[in-house]
Amino acid sequence: MRLTTVLCKQHIGRMFKYHWRIQSKRIPVDTKAESEIQARGIPVYEPNDIIEEHRQLVQVTTAKPLVPKPIPRDLTHPLYHERICHMYRDHNVLLKGLDQGKILTKTVEIKTGLPVEIENLLGVHCLPDQDILVQRCILKSHVFDAMQVKLPKIRDPQRPAWNFPRGYGITDKRRTITCVALPYLIYNLLSPKLIQLCEFACGNSTDAVLGRAVVQDETVFVPFEKDGDLIQLELTVNFMLNSAAPLPLYADADEVQGTQDIPLPDLYPIKHTITLEKENIYQIRNVFPVLKGSKFPYIHTAIFHCNETEVKNIYETPVTEEQVQGRTLLKSFAVAAAHAQQRFGVNVKDLPEPITVQCVQTDGRLFHFAVFQLNTLDLDGTEGKKNIFWMLPRIPLFTSCMYVKGRPLLEGYNSEVFSRLLAFCSNGLPS
Repeated sequence: MRLTTVLCKQHIGRMFKYHWRIQSKRIPVDTKAESEIQARGIPVYEPNDIIEEHRQLVQVTTAKPLVPKPIPRDLTHPLYHERICHMYRDHNVLLKGLDQGKILTKTVEIKTGLPVEIENLLGVHCLPDQDILVQRCILKSHVFDAMQVKLPKIRDPQRPAWNFPRGYGITDKRRTITCVALPYLIYNLLSPKLIQLCEFACGNSTDAVLGRAVVQDETVFVPFEKDGDLIQLELTVNFMLNSAAPLPLYADADEVQGTQDIPLPDLYPIKHTITLEKENIYQIRNVFPVLKGSKFPYIHTAIFHCNETEVKNIYETPVTEEQVQGRTLLKSFAVAAAHAQQRFGVNVKDLPEPITVQCVQTDGRLFHFAVFQLNTLDLDGTEGKKNIFWMLPRIPLFTSCMYVKGRPLLEGYNSEVFSRLLAFCSNGLPS
């Protein structure tokens, strides 16, 4: 075996470590200087006592914040009640849709479609170049609007973990408000350009202009008892057209009495309050946005916005057609019941006269037309006279409206939707 050359060197790093280990254990030598100084009456201080600045902390009382702290939602809350209240709000949908809504509101359908009186109004009023004007409104609300905000995240049920690129554009709510505003602008003089369109549509009638008023983005609160359960509806009315005279009744006294023989749907074993929010902290309120003594006290037509990014199932499943129809029914009932409680008292059960409401629910593309006649607020049980609901399936206003290769394109325009909106708005005008 060959021996390597001997290197007579030392490892400096090892020597430094050894030196630090030895020096760290050295004991300072007591020179007795401190004792000599103290013996001569000279005070001795620690260096930190002289270098450090001693500050006296003063407690400062701060003013109360402008925004008070939220009250804990527990038993100490001032609005806490032992009895549970079932809440239905704008983002809720009923599990069983229309059938569950019929049971909650004690409502039946006596025929398919809308009343004959409304069907006869189709085509009575029209505008010159009506389809062109409506298509301009659609393009303005879906394509030409300058709003550019971050849109909600795109979700794919088949790929729940997949992250899609975030899109920017016009929100669903803005599209719907811009789109459904056209017929209301026609009848309320909100735009000088559309005054002439109103005159063209209504002929010589001045009631369409002077006998109507619009209420926008107001909330109605309707509490009621249903088979021992306390339920409160807290819903928003995006557009409500009021008139100086009530709408005519579409079901006479004989038809109302005939509703006693029409059975309600059977949801057994499901209870009618399923998917309603149960809360112990609530406030019972009866709210209707139109004050008593108003010049236009009667409800004519109500339009509701259905935003697919806000209206959801609690089980994260897609909202079905039946659930959209049930939402229209509950919103129609809420508006009519709030109006009845204001006119006849909050404890009224048997109405002196029925109340009729026309309703439209839309997401900006699909329109759901319905008519609701409130006959009673005695909602317990399944016997006795019932409320009546007429409706049509949802009708698409168009198929698609978007930019295609940099050009705005509107496909599948359906003129029936605006004709029905115009028939709803012209209902009640003198012929």
